[in-house]
Order: sequence, then structure tokens, then C-alpha cells
Amino acid sequence: MRARWIAVLACLAGCPSPTPNPPVPPGGGSGSAGSGDGSGGGSGQTPSTIPPELAVAAGNQLVLAASAKGVQIYECAPDASGTPAWKLHAPRATLFDAAGNQVAIHFGGVDKGLPPGPYWQASDGSRVHGANPVSVPSPGSIPLLRLDAADTSGNGVFTRVTFIQRLDTSGGVAPAGACQSGMTEVAYTAKYNFYAKP
Repeated sequence: MRARWIAVLACLAGCPSPTPNPPVPPGGGSGSAGSGDGSGGGSGQTPSTIPPELAVAAGNQLVLAASAKGVQIYECAPDASGTPAWKLHAPRATLFDAAGNQVAIHFGGVDKGLPPGPYWQASDGSRVHGANPVSVPSPGSIPLLRLDAADTSGNGVFTRVTFIQRLDTSGGVAPAGACQSGMTEVAYTAKYNFYAKP
């Protein structure tokens, strides 16, 4: 189980894209929370281009699109050969809606006494835990992702979330070169789309 979460964290920092299953077209529908087409159009955010590998299954509708600003936190730790190298520790970011209002925070379970992996917690207290990342490279930045919702809690916007997309990434890549000890933070921005079933 620990190895699985280590792989999830590694993929969040930047891993090669696995060979995807044939993409399923994004879900349709006319829910009031979003357009359901995977474009991010339901929140007033500028639509993002979504690679087909990161499309969500039909029947899921966009419930929140938000812009994030924060850091990817890296820890100096031995790699497979025993050489000290920067490895992803956890993200830390704030998410904003199109009007600039804070709507959620993003963090790693390791920093909150929770099971490993990435989390998003909305201002209404609801929370979603991401798992099983599928990635697409974003040259010069951390990769684009689609994650499954491993579990949720609370009663709010994230309670019914099924998928999360990380899009339009900028920055966040681990420092180049060797390290000796400690942690470092690398600034990044991204857009996050959250989907749920009606």
C-alpha cells in the first residue's frame, strides 16, 4: 500500500504518461453546475484544452473549475541508488474562482496526518482525496493530470466528486542537480477541474 502512494506522489511531481486506455468522451448533460463537456465553461473560467487521455467518463459533470497558486514541496532523500535527490513531499496551494474568491486549499495528506496522497478541501469543509493519476507531459512544468476520487468527506461541493483534472500547469518542477538535505519549495500555478455524477 505504501509503495502505491509513493508512486502517486512521484507521478504528481512528474512521471511519464502511461499508455492510456482509449479515451472516453467527456460526459454530457445539462446540470446547472457546469456544461458537462469538460471545457470548464460552467464556472466562468477560461476553458482549458483537455488532452483526450485526461477526459472523464460520460455521465460526469463539471461542478467546479478553479485556478491555483502555490508550491510543490520537495524533500532531499535518497533515490533508488542511494544518491540524495529531490523527491516530491507534498503540494500546497490556494484555489480561486473566476471572481478571485478563495474556494479551496490543496495539500498533501502527509502534512495533515491523513493517508498519503493529494487532497483538496473546499471552503464549505468538504474534502476529496485524489488517487490513480494519469499524466500528460507539460514541457518545462509539472505534468497535466487526471485523478480518481479515492474518497470524500464532509457535505459540500467536493462530497460527490469523482474525478479531478490538473490543467494549464506552469512551474513546479523539482530543482535540477544534487541536493544535500532539507526541503525546498517551487512555485507553480494550475487550473483544477472537479467532476461529479448528478
